[in-house]
Amino acid sequence: MTGTVSFVEQGKWMKTDWKAAFAYWFAHFATELICFYTICRLFENGEYWWAIAILYDVLAFFPQAVWGRICEKHPDFRPGVTGGILMMTGAAVMLLTAGSMNGCIRIVTLMGLILLTVGNGFVHISGALATIRVSEGRLSESAVFVGGGSFGLIAGKLLSGADGIWAIPFVLMTAAVVIMARTDRNIRKRKTESGIDVFDFTAFSCKHDLAADRAPALIAVVLTLVVAVRAYIGYGLPTAWNTTVVRTIFLYIFMGSGKMLGGILSDRFGARLTGIVSCLLSVPMLLLSDNIMWLSLVGVALFSMTMAVTLGGLVSVMPKHPGVAFGLTTIALITGSLPVFIYGLPSRAVCNTLITVMSVLAAAGLFFSLKRKNG
Repeated sequence: MTGTVSFVEQGKWMKTDWKAAFAYWFAHFATELICFYTICRLFENGEYWWAIAILYDVLAFFPQAVWGRICEKHPDFRPGVTGGILMMTGAAVMLLTAGSMNGCIRIVTLMGLILLTVGNGFVHISGALATIRVSEGRLSESAVFVGGGSFGLIAGKLLSGADGIWAIPFVLMTAAVVIMARTDRNIRKRKTESGIDVFDFTAFSCKHDLAADRAPALIAVVLTLVVAVRAYIGYGLPTAWNTTVVRTIFLYIFMGSGKMLGGILSDRFGARLTGIVSCLLSVPMLLLSDNIMWLSLVGVALFSMTMAVTLGGLVSVMPKHPGVAFGLTTIALITGSLPVFIYGLPSRAVCNTLITVMSVLAAAGLFFSLKRKNG
């Protein structure tokens, strides 16, 4: 078969698929929970914490474009179930072997970390492809999926400090594996008359149409840079007010909610308008964020909205390669955060300048790369 077929034209998937979106919200939640429970329980506040954190991020996020390409070439392989099993295996290995001074056992612990991060990447790609597939050009489904990670991250960090609850992350991840398997099976039932697998994006390319009429490669570069800018601001934001566990919980709730709202509002008002307005409105709030908690939280939520917008733009210029497009966003996220990990935060005056300049540049990048709603 040649060409592409729109499921919308066949009268299917006309409305936002909240069921698939929240199925993968939960999968993302459980993924980050088991990962951060494991690494925080074993290494947080330890001598090598920052090194472990950087290694985890690099191993989990840098290869996702590769995992995405593999899944595109083999549409019959759905990586979510495999990823969940790998994560549970890796977490169990790490929890059982960490702390040993034996060199061989330390290597086993490292192998557990590799399994944990590969599994994390597989679930991310599974959620991206599934929510992009059912969306038919919308951003809401993918935004909901992406937002689940922030909630899981803080939940994992909190649980890591408690004793006797080690089974909770594994129970939740097991439930997520079952939910992913059922969700993917239900998506596969929606086959076209040709019977070709719906995850074959070569036959059925993505329907996202957000990119401006410019060179696709240039748009991809600009949007990837916007993601890196967002990551730097997110990791480098001074938050002197964040002094209690409750306030940290609020920070991650607003971050995750902003990611979700970014897609939902984009479907209503247009991706370019949503992205630009959220970037510019966030500036004064982020500038006052160091000591004023609620302004900071609103600013974080506003700037987080750009995640779904940039993903939608990248998929628009890479309609047959949504896995690679999603992988570019994860590479940019880690690239943007590394300067903060390595060099720390600059002075407050420099931070304010960087926040202002980077936010304006991000808004300009979205204006350049995306078109107005309805063309």
